[in-house]
Amino acid sequence: MAVGLVPVTVGLDVPGRHAGPAIDPSLTATSREVPVVVQARPGRVDHAARRAAAAGGQVGAPLPIVDGFAARLSGRSLAALAGSPDIVAITLDRQGAFTSSGSQLKPPVESPFVQVTGVGDARASGLRGGGVTVAVLDTGISPMPDVASRTVHGPDLSGEGTLIDSYGHGTVMAGIIGGDGGDSAGRRAGVAPDARLVAVKVAGRNGAVDVSTVLEGMAWVATYRQALGIRVLNLSYGTRSTQDPRLDPLNFAVQRLWAQGVVVVAAAGNGGPGPGTITKPGDDPVVLTVGAYDDRGDTSPRNDLVPAWSSRGPTAQGVAKPDLVAPGRTVVATRSYGSAVEQENPESLVSPSYIKGSGTSEAAAVTSGLVALLLQAHPTWTPDQVKQALTSTAVPLATAAPAASGHGRARVDRALQADPGPAVRQRLTATGLGSLEASRGGAHLVAACGLIVGEKDVLCQPWNPSAFAGGTWTGGTWTGGTWTGGTWTGGTWTGGTWTGGTWTGGTWTGGTWTGGTWTGGTWTGGTWTGGTWTGGTWTGGTWTGGTWTGGAWTGGPTAGWTGDRSSRRADGRPGTLTVLG
Repeated sequence: MAVGLVPVTVGLDVPGRHAGPAIDPSLTATSREVPVVVQARPGRVDHAARRAAAAGGQVGAPLPIVDGFAARLSGRSLAALAGSPDIVAITLDRQGAFTSSGSQLKPPVESPFVQVTGVGDARASGLRGGGVTVAVLDTGISPMPDVASRTVHGPDLSGEGTLIDSYGHGTVMAGIIGGDGGDSAGRRAGVAPDARLVAVKVAGRNGAVDVSTVLEGMAWVATYRQALGIRVLNLSYGTRSTQDPRLDPLNFAVQRLWAQGVVVVAAAGNGGPGPGTITKPGDDPVVLTVGAYDDRGDTSPRNDLVPAWSSRGPTAQGVAKPDLVAPGRTVVATRSYGSAVEQENPESLVSPSYIKGSGTSEAAAVTSGLVALLLQAHPTWTPDQVKQALTSTAVPLATAAPAASGHGRARVDRALQADPGPAVRQRLTATGLGSLEASRGGAHLVAACGLIVGEKDVLCQPWNPSAFAGGTWTGGTWTGGTWTGGTWTGGTWTGGTWTGGTWTGGTWTGGTWTGGTWTGGTWTGGTWTGGTWTGGTWTGGTWTGGTWTGGAWTGGPTAGWTGDRSSRRADGRPGTLTVLG
């Protein structure tokens, strides 16, 4: 039991006095010395550092890009700094470690996700996703050989000002959905290798993203869905919010897209094995919510199981979720060179251009690819018909209850032969008039104007639910600005929402997965030097500035790449998050 705990009061803006720093809630009851990032007020870094030292802290490396520095502080030091006029925020510089999972193989075996989902039969009939566009609302899609020629880059709402996926998550999703296996002679092609991909970048190097940014990204998809032919939205994002979907703005947004003909595929979350762990907006009764199953690296269905980390239903409102499950364990797909993901998990790299990861994010991406194949074969099908075809033909798991596996394993070969019935069957109920703060599910971000709390968006503007729900979604009118007029991102998480899992490393059931160490080499004119892409041409494209480096990736508690780690955006701001793969 911890002793000597010192409560820390988070500073509040009160008229007539200076607000104290925003302190990460996870620091509010700590007795031991912990690593933190201290963000000072402009021009007050030296004063803040002196205050931290006087309070008994150890001041570390400077972080000038955020007017701050790294430090180690105890609970008493934090209490002493709670009223400091020189400090904006103090955030835990989180650390984590790989953990074992008793349900995993030793060593992990690469998932044959294309084979076990019936894609082979679809390809034999000429289906490769051609003519279908999938939007990937994520951390961007780097121009890797497997996806570059079919990727359209939408808005960069991350504030990084680059097409590069410095975090590494979105590129993996894109490779699973529509990679053509160009760097593996086709062997590691994704599910729908002829599909077009649209990158909607809502997060940068640390994946920090507010609900309002995700809403902005979805509004952009609604605006340009016809011009770009977007039929599918892959949404590997979730919050722990339990706000009623009938009121929540995230639920309203996904239902709005669904009504406009976009199949929204949402990851269920990595919060299992307990019931009621489905994340929002995967809790929406309308959209297609996907959990993960472990195919054990073979094509036999007899040994398949749902990993402990895949979130279970029902939802807080009693809705049965997930709708189905797809392969999500040790899925190999396109990597983003130098990203935060691979720098923190070099043992997960698969030469030359791939990385292996696990989570319901991967499962959602597999399903988005299956949806693209269905829509190529049946272009007139509505989202309701697609969902009906997949759920009615899913193959149940004998080892998992419906609360974990829904209708069962997705099989596109069976779904292609299904008769989904009427074009419209689901009733849309979301109004979007609920609370933006409740939608965050306890996860908060520090942006330019400070801690984003309450009914304001990440641009620090008041949130108007009526304007949001009543807008036409043909432009940026409900946000109060233009798509490119503001930075729809922030710097520091005080909670976590990104869906994720593990990049397949660490110890598995008592045995260590050794992997391969990515130690260097030359990449077609550019040299890989300890985490920095130093320039030159790379497979037909030229990097025109900056280094392509990463921070750290954060993982879910049971998927193998666990705990909370610190990560930073390109501008140096720290952040933490929880990811689903």
